[in-house]
Amino acid sequence: MSVLVEFSGISAYATDGRPLFDGLDLTLNGDEKVLLVAPLASGKGLIIKWMTGLAFPEKGAVSVFGTRLADLSAQELNGIRSRIGVVAHESVLISNLKVVENCALPLQYHLDMSYNDAVDKAMTILKTAGFAGNPWDMPGNLPMYARKQVVCARALANDPEIVICESLSDGLMPHERDHLFAMLLDYHNAVKGRLCFFTGNDASDEPLIKPDRILRIEQGNIISS
Repeated sequence: MSVLVEFSGISAYATDGRPLFDGLDLTLNGDEKVLLVAPLASGKGLIIKWMTGLAFPEKGAVSVFGTRLADLSAQELNGIRSRIGVVAHESVLISNLKVVENCALPLQYHLDMSYNDAVDKAMTILKTAGFAGNPWDMPGNLPMYARKQVVCARALANDPEIVICESLSDGLMPHERDHLFAMLLDYHNAVKGRLCFFTGNDASDEPLIKPDRILRIEQGNIISS
């Protein structure tokens, strides 16, 4: 298995000064499904920000695809991000873009795809995600499940090698949760070398994910169980 993400000697503190990590070392590999289980305010969100280059630890290094993120220019960081799909907990969509345009945006931004081609691919991904609404509507009034369907479709639009899902099941009915996890796991299994990284406040999603590893934050480090 190839190493896709590596954390080396990382130390970090919460905004209130609490130590979160002290000498954290962790590798995440291609072909893995990984579930990080930890309570709120434990540092899960920081892990995701570090993986995507949206923040950098006070001490230590984060490398993605073999490249140390802190050494990259903004343009080079965008190149790394084009290979990562993120389903954030907030499920934020751009309010002044239509549903299908939200999904097509990463294709236009990262791959320089034409508007029409991006929309065509976005339509296909939305159908795979089971989105049953009007793709030409604005997203403001979408219910939680439909919003998460669109966010999942957008995360997969660029065929990313790494998919990050933050507390995906929050706010969903069991059948809604089952469908989204099945779609993401089908995506993971379709091509060798992909990494799916899930987070949650507890291990209730474990039976659906069947992770290769369950990680927990304990005493300033991440422990595999």
